[in-house]
Amino acid sequence: MDKRHAPKQTSRAEGLSYGGFFLGQNIIYIIQYQYLLYFYTEYVGLSIESTAAMMLIARLWDALNDPIMGALVDKINLKSGKYLPWLKFATYLLPLSLLLVFVNINGSYSLKLVYAYATFLFWDMVYTVSDAPLFSLSTAMTSNIFERDKLLSYGRFAAALAAIISAAFMGLKAGLGWTGAVALFMGFSFLVMMPLQFAAKERVPYQRSTDITFRQIFKYLFRNKYLLIYYAGFLAVEGTKTLQIMATYFANSNLGNEGLVLVIMAITVIPTLFIAPFLPKLIQWIGKKKLTIYSCIWAIALSLVQYFVGYANFELFLFITAIRVLFMMIPVLIYGMFTADCIEYGAHINGERTEGISFALQTFVTKLAAAICSVLCLMLLKYFGYVEQAVQQSERTLHGIWIILSLVPIVGYVGMLIAMAFYKLDERTVQQYIDNSITASAGAQAVSAGGSIGRGVVHGLDQSEGERF
Repeated sequence: MDKRHAPKQTSRAEGLSYGGFFLGQNIIYIIQYQYLLYFYTEYVGLSIESTAAMMLIARLWDALNDPIMGALVDKINLKSGKYLPWLKFATYLLPLSLLLVFVNINGSYSLKLVYAYATFLFWDMVYTVSDAPLFSLSTAMTSNIFERDKLLSYGRFAAALAAIISAAFMGLKAGLGWTGAVALFMGFSFLVMMPLQFAAKERVPYQRSTDITFRQIFKYLFRNKYLLIYYAGFLAVEGTKTLQIMATYFANSNLGNEGLVLVIMAITVIPTLFIAPFLPKLIQWIGKKKLTIYSCIWAIALSLVQYFVGYANFELFLFITAIRVLFMMIPVLIYGMFTADCIEYGAHINGERTEGISFALQTFVTKLAAAICSVLCLMLLKYFGYVEQAVQQSERTLHGIWIILSLVPIVGYVGMLIAMAFYKLDERTVQQYIDNSITASAGAQAVSAGGSIGRGVVHGLDQSEGERF
């Protein structure tokens, strides 16, 4: 059967709750990503050097805890599910951990710095707990690659929606203060994340070893060449995605109005919100690889256009930004789908499924890239003479901010184009890997049950569930 037209295995409630968790998680991540550097340097009073050092140390910590977390997810099988128990834990702690980050305590510079380290590292660890199981859950909810892509597209649509919601943060901060505004967003995030633990179901019975070792898990990770190739390109894109970080600096220094960051961020995410629902159809039409290549080429061209056009005409700046971001975001919107495909390739060549460590690599690279981008922005700001908390920046600094905002991302998209030249997986091949894995698992179950799989079950999936989506 053509998997494009196969019966659905997941219900509508599951799809909505899955997207809802992504919505809350992405609000939490975006607020941290877009506003934390500004909070530290302009409100808490930490220096650029101290903030950059903290980001680098956090990524060294990630180099240890992210792979360990992924390996634990692969190795541990809890009675209540392989992935959902981790997400239940994260539902409560993730919003609380970010709220603690955005508290400016009274004390000396050293005490403020210690508090920043402790709370940011704690948030970072809790976020790790939430990310790999969330993406891995999609592979356990359905065995249909196109339905899985659709579930993940819900997550990317939710991420775009989260960006729009988060764009209102600075406006609310003006009335509620930093901690008050974060508390409001965290309360909302908790409410939309909570339903997943009650609605989602892990239903795909992949065959797994019960005695797999941590050494084997890491060995299988490094044998998955396409996963490593793709994330080399993704690291380049995310490591130079300066717009979100620089938007507040740009609005405050170049445009002279911090409040305009709301307009800029709204313009940059509305096109993404529009394109996200069409991603599954685009992928069915031309495939993930070609979609990524075309998007990178357009992103490079439009970045050059934006730099030379400038921002003297603010309306024209917003128009070009909206189109540019549309193409810039497409590779970012589908990265989880690439990971899921690479997991099937890894299971094919290794004979073992290691979703946890694969999605943990995704989490690690995402956070590593965020740190690289943060440090890159901070160091370039320093190079161009940026002065913290200054009323007016020099002309050289203003031009430097514009370069960081418009031209630096080109480097990342060139890197992704190079990676795509070596990436050879396609959707048809991946679906064949999935079908083979399910067939092998069903055969093993039949043998253990004396040759009978059970009436009404196909590949371990209850047919009565197939029409509920």
